[in-house]
Amino acid sequence: MKRLMTAAAALAAAAAFTAGFATSANASEADAVCQAVADENRAVWAEPGTAGGTVGAVTAGSTYDADCALVPGASYTACGGTTDQWARVNYAGDDWGYLPSTCVTWAS
Repeated sequence: MKRLMTAAAALAAAAAFTAGFATSANASEADAVCQAVADENRAVWAEPGTAGGTVGAVTAGSTYDADCALVPGASYTACGGTTDQWARVNYAGDDWGYLPSTCVTWAS
């Protein structure tokens, strides 16, 4: 019985450690900055969907800093596909906005 309790405690500790590590890895991925290339001249949206309106634009072929993790949002059709995943990009200076994931190619 004592061995069973010790094994259960060790398993619980390992699970807690693994869960904490996975959460940290996901948080650091969201904070990481990648490079996204705009596939088309395209409006940049204030939020991941069209409800917030446009805040700027990107130029086809230009590279922009972007969050490495995509953000879920409203479904949108552009650049040859439909998606509800949005890339948060730095389109000008300190200004960030959202592009449909179908409209970017990841450079890094």
